[in-house]
Amino acid sequence: MGSVNHILSSQLIQALNYSESIVVLTDVTGCILYVNDTFTTKYGYSRQEAIGNNPRILNTGYHNKAFYEDLWDTIRSGHTWKGIFRNRTKSGHLLWEKATISPVKDSNQKVTGYIAIKEDVTRQRELEKQIEDDKFFLDELFNNAPVGILIFDYLYDQHGDVKNLMVVKANPFASKILGRLGVVGLPTSTIFPGDILTVDRLVMMKEGKSSFEGFIGNLNKYLRFRSFPFGSDKLCLFFYDVTPYKHTIEALEASEERYFSLVEDAPAMICRFNHSGELTYVNQQFCKEMDQSRKELVGRNIFDWMSMQERESTRANIESLSSQSPMVEMEHKIILDNDEEKWQRWVYRALLNSEGAIVEYQSVGMDFTRLKVAEEALRKNRNKLDAIVNNTAAGIGVMTRDGYFSLVNEKFLNLMGYNQPEELYKISNLEITHPEFRDVTINKMDQLKNGLIDEFELEKKFIRKDGSYFWGELHMSPIKNQAGEVEDFIGILTDISQRKKYQVQIQESEAKLRESNAAKDKLFSIIAHDVRNPFNIILGFSNVLKTNLHQFSIEEVQQFVDQIYDASENVYELLSDLLLWAKTQLGQLAVNKEDLNINELVEHSCKSLLSHANEKNITLNNLVSKSLIVQADYEMLKMVFRNLIHNAIKFTESGGTVRIDSHSEVLDNKKFQVLTVNDNGIGIKAEKLNKLFDLDRIETENGTSNEKGTGLGLHLCRELIDNHKGYMKVESEVGVGTKFLIYLPDLIN
Repeated sequence: MGSVNHILSSQLIQALNYSESIVVLTDVTGCILYVNDTFTTKYGYSRQEAIGNNPRILNTGYHNKAFYEDLWDTIRSGHTWKGIFRNRTKSGHLLWEKATISPVKDSNQKVTGYIAIKEDVTRQRELEKQIEDDKFFLDELFNNAPVGILIFDYLYDQHGDVKNLMVVKANPFASKILGRLGVVGLPTSTIFPGDILTVDRLVMMKEGKSSFEGFIGNLNKYLRFRSFPFGSDKLCLFFYDVTPYKHTIEALEASEERYFSLVEDAPAMICRFNHSGELTYVNQQFCKEMDQSRKELVGRNIFDWMSMQERESTRANIESLSSQSPMVEMEHKIILDNDEEKWQRWVYRALLNSEGAIVEYQSVGMDFTRLKVAEEALRKNRNKLDAIVNNTAAGIGVMTRDGYFSLVNEKFLNLMGYNQPEELYKISNLEITHPEFRDVTINKMDQLKNGLIDEFELEKKFIRKDGSYFWGELHMSPIKNQAGEVEDFIGILTDISQRKKYQVQIQESEAKLRESNAAKDKLFSIIAHDVRNPFNIILGFSNVLKTNLHQFSIEEVQQFVDQIYDASENVYELLSDLLLWAKTQLGQLAVNKEDLNINELVEHSCKSLLSHANEKNITLNNLVSKSLIVQADYEMLKMVFRNLIHNAIKFTESGGTVRIDSHSEVLDNKKFQVLTVNDNGIGIKAEKLNKLFDLDRIETENGTSNEKGTGLGLHLCRELIDNHKGYMKVESEVGVGTKFLIYLPDLIN
């Protein structure tokens, strides 16, 4: 603090610590020497963090180089600089400040440092922005206001200076006061005389709020004007006809007698009162508005109907009147004797004698309770509307014609993954639209802009802030001005991702069900055919034996019995496969794994098929390692080998060989035991390889000795291996042979 005391006294520093304003003291280079308690509270930096640093720690990059050059040029020249900053707190929160920066000089007038005193105006800026964003909610007040309202765009000359205003919106009362319709699109020079809205006044109106009066010759009216700029480049002008009490005031100045005759019938409230505030005169309009007679009112005090706070401010303003400044304008909320509340606008004037001393006061007023009530109703409705909009289950956003957001509710923010509305206000509608839906969105928006459609609904993908996307249902409709022109768009967005997910699942399930039903229909068609043939054999030969048994020799009977046995065996095999397949479809087939010696299991399968192999003079070779142990279900694996070895025999010519072998492989860092069934039979055509395991593509073929089959076996084999977390492959070449490969996870080693 020693480096600070040579610039400011310790008493002053102590006082600054209690100031509600933000105070920062720097040396001539801009290095921070001191900050008060309000600084640490607002910005979140401790004194230790701030002192020794440069105020650039608060910089947001919002202000350009010229802004800071102007600041430094001003204070280095010994003058005070005033302006608005947008700074950032330690936590990243944005802060708007109205700042006054002055040089601190020693006794020799040498600048030894700079002191900045700043007021937090963040809330004010937020409110101004909110008013701008919510302009369309003011339509009811705008259209029913008992004053004329015009909204203008600025017109500039070639040098960029304001030269005129053009009306872009007007309320009905404005047309009534001006005595003309269709003022929208007209420049002010065709509506008001040039001496009222001069170029200098236009510049003043553009810079801030303005209040003035003017006489409109072609209307023979005195109008009272109030203006304020808003938005990026617009001006709002309120005006009302003050001709009645303007004439009254002029008449009072001309003649006392004429004054009384005019004020009595004036539509404005007129009264006089003394230094104590006691009424000495009231006109008929005053009596009417106050709901009392002149006798009851004269002698009453003008402060009787005001609150304590209103009394103090009004008394202070009246006492400030002088011969140099004899008038003041004020607005009051008063409470009548019957407890009715009213809002009134008054012009207080000090009446002077020939020596310039105030002898009495005169007031001319107008009641604008209806306007205030409308404003309050609008405010309450706005609060209700905000509550409804922000608590709705749907996202709501308002978008300009250019496609940029100007207003969003909390649900919309949440859906899009943003924290602050300002983040979305920099983004266009197409930027949050998934690329595959941008063309249809542009087309729909163009139709809406051009009035080809009144609204539209569209299901599309939206992109969140983090890059992920979701399915949303968007309902979009236009917001039109009085002329029926589309100014903005309002969209209602709901998240339908879950619904879309269910739709996709249902569609996939329906497709699978159709495929499954078609496959089953084909399967049962094949089964019906293949079951019928064996039973025809069984029934045919059985009937022959039943009716003509004694006519046949033992050898012939034996042949019939063999045919019946073979047909019965085929039917049994088919029914077994069908039963097993049904269990797999119903999820009733449990895998009971145990340690199996594959060589022994293959040997058992070969023995069960040896007679069939011998009939065709086919050699069966079991080359599986005798030490190979695999965890698997015995009955299922036996079923697989029986089918594969049977098929190999079936499609191998007489004298051929069927070989069963094993080896291990590592695929994707997983070890598998691979069991192969090889034959040197007729092979499988390439176009049929991909159909072997699919139920919906089953094609039955007779073996080399015309053996029958259903084609169901290979499909069953694959499902049984799938149940073991393994898989099957097939390799084949026509005329060379076929190899089936079974991959089983190696859970032993």
